[in-house]
Amino acid sequence: MRITGGSHGRRQLRAPPKGTRPTQDKVRAAIFSSLAALVPDSRALDLFAGTGAMGLEAWSRGAAWVEWVENDRNALRALRENIQNLHVPAEAGRVRAGEVFGLLARACSGAPFDLVFSDPPYEEAIAGDWQGKLAQALAGNGWVAPGGIWVYETEGARPAPEFSGWVLLRDKTYGATRVFIRQFRPE
Repeated sequence: MRITGGSHGRRQLRAPPKGTRPTQDKVRAAIFSSLAALVPDSRALDLFAGTGAMGLEAWSRGAAWVEWVENDRNALRALRENIQNLHVPAEAGRVRAGEVFGLLARACSGAPFDLVFSDPPYEEAIAGDWQGKLAQALAGNGWVAPGGIWVYETEGARPAPEFSGWVLLRDKTYGATRVFIRQFRPE
């Protein structure tokens, strides 16, 4: 697994031995190819960060600030090691150790984010309406800026639900992974 583009393209990333399912390099490259004009100088939020690959990819491609949110101890260790190995400066981002929905239940304490990435463990995703809860929390608690982009992954067979205030821009399947790109347009 590696960074696919930007200033740190081709740099290797560490993954924990088990418990995470990082976004494949080719899928990540395709996502960032479609977002190329939106990444520079953006604020990015990487939820269920795992190895941090999505946020690190955004940073490598010019994002001004990245926040990673992860709850798993082994994934956090790999995430912090990846940030250190890529020499991400402290003023370019931070890691939040904790549960995603607990964090998003509170109002955003800083500026809202332009890009949000979420790829929860499939077992957690299947357990309930995580997409709807996440869409509501991001929009309702000020985590995403108007016009902001939310990229999320699911298993390929899951339907594309509708969310108030979120416009579907892209729905693409890569093998068993389905990627949705939505834009926040408050009503």
